[in-house]
Amino acid sequence: MIGFILKLFAVKEIAEVTKNARIFKDYIWAAILNIIAGLILSWAFYDMWAKIPDLVHTPEKLDELISAFGMWTFIAVLIMIVGVWFMKKSYDAISRETGVKTFHTAALFYLIGAVLSLFLIGYFFILVGVFLEILAFFGLPEELPGEVPKAAEVPPKEPQEEAPEKAPEEAAKPAEAAETTGTPESTESEVTTPEEPEKTAEEAAGEEPKPEPAQPEQPGS
Repeated sequence: MIGFILKLFAVKEIAEVTKNARIFKDYIWAAILNIIAGLILSWAFYDMWAKIPDLVHTPEKLDELISAFGMWTFIAVLIMIVGVWFMKKSYDAISRETGVKTFHTAALFYLIGAVLSLFLIGYFFILVGVFLEILAFFGLPEELPGEVPKAAEVPPKEPQEEAPEKAPEEAAKPAEAAETTGTPESTESEVTTPEEPEKTAEEAAGEEPKPEPAQPEQPGS
């Protein structure tokens, strides 16, 4: 049971790395059908074992017991063959994706063993398939096709805060300051205004200036 769970996780990881979801789907169908086949076969053995004591008193029921056991075993084998076919499809896809041809060989032995499981020789092929399956999983490369190597992984960059954009007025201020900046002499010459004539005392007091008296003309001039 532990080995089955480990294989399930391994196939799932291979399907995710190779980005081939069909690998895992086919293997899930194979697992479900093989579990059903195993339950049917187990029930057929249990039913036959439970009815063996009754044969002491009614030996004529032996043929009926054998036929019932054979029918349930046949149904279980058919379901198991379908399940192994799905497993073969999954392992063939893994063999193509990874290049490990042992998966294909193991699946082929599983299929032959399932077909011949009505005879005892079929279980020999299944055992060989189990051994090849173990070798196939151990023969997987360290880096599967499609897997990103650890050395090539680039850590994500942290988002940088963008500097706030300056308003048009703030951006124009340095330009205006550069235009108005000059030498001290030039600024003084630009700021000074022309001198006004000095006002007389009368103008300062608000009175109009009195006209000067005309001088009399001298005779004989």
